[in-house]
Amino acid sequence: MMKKKEYCSLGIMSGTSLDGLDFSLLKTDGKENINPLINEYSKFNTEFRSSIKGLIKKFNTLDYKLVIESREFVKFNKIFTEDIYCKIKEILKKHSIDKSSLDVIGLHGNTLIHNPEKGLSLQLGDAKLLSEKLQITVISKFREKDISKNGQGAPLVPIFHLYQFSEPGKNIMIVNIGGISNFSLIINKQLTLASDIGPGNKLIDEFCSNEFNRDFDEDGKISIKGQVIENLIEIWKKSNFCSVEHPISFDNSFFNLKDFVKLKKYKNHDYLRSLTFFSAFLISNVEKKIKHKVDKWIFCGGGTANSVLMKDLKGLIGENKVFITKDYGLDPFFVESQAFAFISVRTMRGLPSSYPQTTGCEENCICGVKFFPD
Repeated sequence: MMKKKEYCSLGIMSGTSLDGLDFSLLKTDGKENINPLINEYSKFNTEFRSSIKGLIKKFNTLDYKLVIESREFVKFNKIFTEDIYCKIKEILKKHSIDKSSLDVIGLHGNTLIHNPEKGLSLQLGDAKLLSEKLQITVISKFREKDISKNGQGAPLVPIFHLYQFSEPGKNIMIVNIGGISNFSLIINKQLTLASDIGPGNKLIDEFCSNEFNRDFDEDGKISIKGQVIENLIEIWKKSNFCSVEHPISFDNSFFNLKDFVKLKKYKNHDYLRSLTFFSAFLISNVEKKIKHKVDKWIFCGGGTANSVLMKDLKGLIGENKVFITKDYGLDPFFVESQAFAFISVRTMRGLPSSYPQTTGCEENCICGVKFFPD
């Protein structure tokens, strides 16, 4: 049977910020032809977020097999999947799209544990159940094959960045500022290096929740009231992850706010302002670590909505070098969900999505497992 050249693909992504689900519909060949059609967002309620956080804690403190076989996990995984199923139906109805026009779905739920050294990476979502309910092929478990080839299993979106943002003769750095920030380096239209960086929004969001009863610092309106404490920045720069070599990937549990805010010597606004600046520093410091001059920095992810963070980045990098994906016609909040729609098509076409220079895998890897309806 001849494989299709273009697919209508729905990407579903929930990142390390645990805020909700992103849905992106693309028509693409998994290469140069990329036609975004729809972006939709579904926010998690407080109870839902708490349930996910509870599972993450259990996966990182208890025996893996014990948790995955627990009634709590099985039940919540089914609820999570059925919620996605209902949301997909709503989106199709809202945009008058016939289900039969969908060729494939790429499902990447919330990561519950990511530990490539132990060969583990588990995301919420039952791809087989979703496939059967929709009678559509679903691609999931994107990170498993890469890890089986001794890769980090992340980041996986650089292949999408390559086809979206390459420029001849230019060194381009694409940075996603999610809960954990990550980068893709494209040199003269070649995907040269990719890696996680460190905490993007994670520590900022957690501090906001603990001290200000807010899910996040909307547009930096809280942190702008504080000042950067240089002494804190110098202490945080000595963190182990600041000196690791790329490529590397991090699990959400790797960064504990208590390690950064040990002694409440300063005002809460100053801690938050310092955490914001530290996220910007970590990103800007990548250029020094990789030893390549970067011509353009292109940002996406939730962090782009924080004007204080973006101002810090412009101050550290240079205002004329900083861009956001919306400058290129891509909504910065949906780049990752679009990427998993794109990667799913590459999987359907037998094309690799991770590489030794992006995840450290031993060879180019076709990412994702196909789940077909019975």
